[in-house]
Amino acid sequence: MELPAASDLTRPEVIANPYPAYRVLRESSPEWGLRDFPPGTVPGQDEPVTAWVLLRYADVDRAARDHVLFSSRDPRQDASSAPTLMLVNHDEPEHAPLRRLVSAAFTRRRIEALRPWMGSALKALWDELGEGEVELVSAVAARVPALVMARLLGFPESDARLLERWAPAFMLSADLTPEQRNASNAEMVRYVTDHVARVIAGKGVPWDHLTAALLKAEVEGTRLSPDEVARFCITLLVAGAETTTGLIANVVYELAQRPVLRDQVARDAGLIDPFIEETLRLTGPPQRLFRIATRDVQIRHATIREGDWVALFYAAANHDPEVFPEPEQFRLDRPNLNQHLTFGRGVHFCLGAHLARLEVSSVVASLLERFPGVELGEGTPRKQTTNLLTHAFASLPIRLR
Repeated sequence: MELPAASDLTRPEVIANPYPAYRVLRESSPEWGLRDFPPGTVPGQDEPVTAWVLLRYADVDRAARDHVLFSSRDPRQDASSAPTLMLVNHDEPEHAPLRRLVSAAFTRRRIEALRPWMGSALKALWDELGEGEVELVSAVAARVPALVMARLLGFPESDARLLERWAPAFMLSADLTPEQRNASNAEMVRYVTDHVARVIAGKGVPWDHLTAALLKAEVEGTRLSPDEVARFCITLLVAGAETTTGLIANVVYELAQRPVLRDQVARDAGLIDPFIEETLRLTGPPQRLFRIATRDVQIRHATIREGDWVALFYAAANHDPEVFPEPEQFRLDRPNLNQHLTFGRGVHFCLGAHLARLEVSSVVASLLERFPGVELGEGTPRKQTTNLLTHAFASLPIRLR
């Protein structure tokens, strides 16, 4: 069998299961030749980028930490019709003050305040579903993050279904025409912009939600503009909802296919967090993000030139045997579970990591309390094969028992 090249990483069968390809390509990394689309571009309308591929833990970690040498500014997204993202594509000196302002509103206390409501919402969801087989992605995994985002940002709960459509369209996991993707992005921008305007005008939106907190946040006399608030809300919607949807399904799949571990976790709630962290390492949804080299740099055998695109494969780094022995094995006793790179590293470490962990741990705890015998359903699980950005299920039949 012919060995894979970097250009093979975007083939549908590789997107569905990229880890064997990562294992082979890691030896020759960095390798040139990946052609793919950054999030926030429109395939079929925008051109893909051609990039170096970093797959070794040490190389990915170094590039993620060095935000000066590896820029997050994305000129392709700036030129695209899709909305630009907040923080994700900002470099210094703009990034730090924006992050401080956002962090003043998007606090751990605000996230933790969601916990009681989330417990009630999940109980209602399990009541609605009852025992039997469900398609978990549509019934639970996509639904929960959308409801959480609506609650957090002050949207009507009835509009959560809109969020379920917008995130996959923007993050490229939905197979759409350019016209359909542009229409979805435009609808999302209009909705969020109008929402921010209603909050400012005091028209029917309570001031105890994150949108209002973002508008009120002040650091050293500086505030976010309404446009910046809208852009952060969009960033939270598309990045947070899509990855958390994937993580919920991946965690439930691992529980359902590992009945011995599932029973252990059901008996001991203290195992929920390590179970989630090992799933984040083994099959974490975010696969890679792009950077651009700001000067020439040598990484192993490769000379990466100023202006070259570089793809940081966090998921491949999480399978590097030099850091995680027996990387394909699911192990709750790994001494370095917290070293996985799924949420990134450095100044761009995912601001929503605590929210994602809270959502998934709440789902697991309430699921195992209500349906401790959860198992795989009769149908065949199907992976998302549209885009390499996210490793996730397109559909996952699960039996609630």
